[in-house]
Formats: sequence, structure tokens, C-alpha cells
Amino acid sequence: MFSKILTFNRVTSTQDVARRLIGQREEIAVAARAQTRGRGRQSRLWFSPRGGLYVSFLLFPRRRLTSLPLAAARSVIRILEHFGFARVSIHWPNDILLDNRKVCGILCEQVRGAVICGIGLNVNTRRFPRSVSNSISLSLAAGHEFDTDQVLRALVTAFSLDYRNLQDGGLDIQDLRPYLSGLGEPVEVRTRSGAITGTVFDIDNDWALLLADRVGRIRKFLCGDVRRLTW
Repeated sequence: MFSKILTFNRVTSTQDVARRLIGQREEIAVAARAQTRGRGRQSRLWFSPRGGLYVSFLLFPRRRLTSLPLAAARSVIRILEHFGFARVSIHWPNDILLDNRKVCGILCEQVRGAVICGIGLNVNTRRFPRSVSNSISLSLAAGHEFDTDQVLRALVTAFSLDYRNLQDGGLDIQDLRPYLSGLGEPVEVRTRSGAITGTVFDIDNDWALLLADRVGRIRKFLCGDVRRLTW
């Protein structure tokens, strides 16, 4: 689907490279082996050393903008299972966990009529700083290194299919519900307006978190930070 896959050894951020290409009005993938200023949600630093895989998809979607993280999460889960990993889960809104440790982050940004969907995957990363100590890589989990080019090809192929299905209306949240971490458990959701506690009820097709609050009302969140209250 993507007419170009631009690959770099090192960039400031694949999101920044994709942003500079918006004027071409062409859906492309930008990949790098390392980033010097990788970022996550709310401009948080994303640890991006050599050994990881960092990919941004420059998109001009026709519909379902809020559901793009759904397509990205499904693609990552599919390739992780393809490579033999079983204990994969989603920590809403943008983290993929392996053995309950963060292995991947997803960042979708709307910029000048485009959406840039970034995926950072810890492939062969060996060490993590204390600030992200609850992280893991594919190589640490499997005990051997992976060919990052092979992982990139698998990711682009999977995302191409899931993105097309999303645009055609054929991608359903039901596919990912079994992977949702914390379903039925008490959590705290922090947003700019404050913190709300409740029980994770579901995720809808807009990739919104549905939370049952203390009086039983279902609250819908399109963004926020989730902290589990029990483990």
C-alpha cells in the first residue's frame, strides 16, 4: 500500500521526518534504527537507542481518525504473535505489553490534514534507564536477537492491511478486546481536568476507554493516563 518506505540509520524523530513530507500528499512509511529526540504522548521522551525499530506512517485517512491506534495495536500484536510471543496485552491508550512489561508505544498526531501514526518497538534493546525500567525488548524476552529489517517488513505489511480494513469499515474492536489489560479491574484515569477512579468496562470502536465510575455511570475517555489500582 505504501508507495515508499524511507529508512534511516538515525534521525531526530521519524514523526518529524514524516511531518516534513506532508506537502507531497503521499502515504509513506518512515523508519529509523535510532532517534535522538524520540517522543511519546504529551511530548514525553521516548527512549530510542540503536537496537529498536521506530516507524512513522504518514496517512491521509478518509474516515475513523480516532481509531487509528486500533489498527496500529492490532498490527503490532499480529507480528508479535507471528514471531512466537504469547503473553501480549494492551495498556490503553498507547502501550503494548509483553509479559506485563512495555515493549511498544504508539503515537498518533493530526497535522495539517494528515495523521502521522508512530510506532516504537523495542526489538534488540539490551538495557533501559531507570525511568523506563518496566520495559522489555523482543530479544530480552526470547533470548536471541531479531533481524530488524524482517520485523520492519512484517510491521509494514500488517499495518497496510489493518489500515485498509479500517478505512473500509472492516476492523472491529472485538478483535482486540481479549488483549485489553485491566478489563474489569479498578483503575485511575488522569486527564487534564483531574483524576477519576472506576472499573474498566470496555473499549469502543473509537478507541475510547469506557469506565464504570463509583455510581455505575459509564464514562468515555478519548485520552488520559491509566494507572491500575490492583495487580
